[in-house]
Amino acid sequence: MYLKIFLLLWTFATVSAKATMVQGFDVSKAWESAVVYVPSNFLPKRVIDVKVDAPQPVVIFLHGCGGINMHARRWADHLKSQGFIVVLPDSLAIPGRSKNCDSTTHTTNLGKIPVRELRPAEASYAMARVREQTWADQDNIFLIGHSEGGMGAYLTPEIGFKGIIISGFICRIPGGIRAQLATPVLAINWELDPWFIRPDRPNLQCAERPFWSRRSNAKQLVLPGQGHDTAFESIARNAVGSFLKEFRK
Repeated sequence: MYLKIFLLLWTFATVSAKATMVQGFDVSKAWESAVVYVPSNFLPKRVIDVKVDAPQPVVIFLHGCGGINMHARRWADHLKSQGFIVVLPDSLAIPGRSKNCDSTTHTTNLGKIPVRELRPAEASYAMARVREQTWADQDNIFLIGHSEGGMGAYLTPEIGFKGIIISGFICRIPGGIRAQLATPVLAINWELDPWFIRPDRPNLQCAERPFWSRRSNAKQLVLPGQGHDTAFESIARNAVGSFLKEFRK
């Protein structure tokens, strides 16, 4: 009997440990190094230092390929002002993980990092950890990703998010948005994005992809002109605020 219990516990621990690894990259390190913005707290915190009087709604935010930069922090500040705890897993804190892009030439896949698998795994791992936190309102957990992180949000298979927001990514990879069809989705993109403009094909938007028509609760905001970052646009911040307010319990 005891041997059977031991084997079950050992198997569970082994499976859990393996679940943190994606092609040799330990996604748990992104969670451990996450930066957390908490309403009524001036300075960001680590996940182990978060303390609140009552559970609060949570946004898991996947940063772009440049890491937790000014743009990601601008979104975090705005979301915090809306009453959300904002958790930003730090993908670049994963051992062996290098920056995978060049923002000057808008070139991706420089470090040959498997971001299509890694970024969704970071989101799913963060979701599992948030589920364990007493400070998290379990009925109100949202996922937002920008650029490379937007791709991660688009590809995350985890079901349970109250809503998913894709920023700065045009949903061009088949098989994305694997959450339930009932999960609300908002996409925010620029009319012309230098990361996606190609002379040999049009700059398609998320709403022009086949999967979009199958979703009755998918919305898109296309910002006029050319750009990539979204946090500094008031129309984008207002759209995100309205989306979160609409689907928050």
